[in-house]
Amino acid sequence: MGIIDKVTSLLPWRGGRQEPPHRAAALALRDDLDRWFERVMGEPWSAAALGALRHAPPVDVRETDDELIVTAEVPGLDRDDLKLTITPEGLTIRGEKREEREDQRKDAFVTQSRYERFFRSVPLPPGLDVDRAEARVKNGVLTVRFPKVAGRPGTRRIPIET
Repeated sequence: MGIIDKVTSLLPWRGGRQEPPHRAAALALRDDLDRWFERVMGEPWSAAALGALRHAPPVDVRETDDELIVTAEVPGLDRDDLKLTITPEGLTIRGEKREEREDQRKDAFVTQSRYERFFRSVPLPPGLDVDRAEARVKNGVLTVRFPKVAGRPGTRRIPIET
C-alpha cells in the first residue's frame, strides 16, 4: 500500500469508515513520512534526480581554545576529488570521483564505470579566521582547521566574581 493509499484510508470521509483511524495505521504512516522526509531533506535535488549520489560523509566538529577542527570521513577520495568552499552558511564540502576499469572476460575487454558524488554543509560559528584555514586529507579523513580570531583591540575579558 502506497503513502497516498494510507493517507486516504485514514481520512474519515474517504476511507468508507466513520470511526477514528487505528493507532497502528497512523504510526505506520508517520514512520513512512519520516523516512521519506529524511531521504528528501538529506539529498540535493539534482543529484537525487541523477541517482548518482553518495551518502554525505559523517562529520565531526571539535573546538579547542585556539581553533575549530572539522573532520569528515572520505574513504577512497584524495585532494583532487574534493572541493572546499566557505559560504555565508558555513563550510561546504563537495566530493566527486569517477573510476573506469577494464576487465578482460573471455575474448573481450569490458569497461566498468563508477561515479560518486556528495555534498555536505557544516555551519561555522562566528569568530573564526577563515582566511587562515588549513585542510588535509590523510588515510581517508579530511581535516579542516580554522584558527580562532584573537580578541579585538580595545576589548578585554571581564571576570565574574562569586
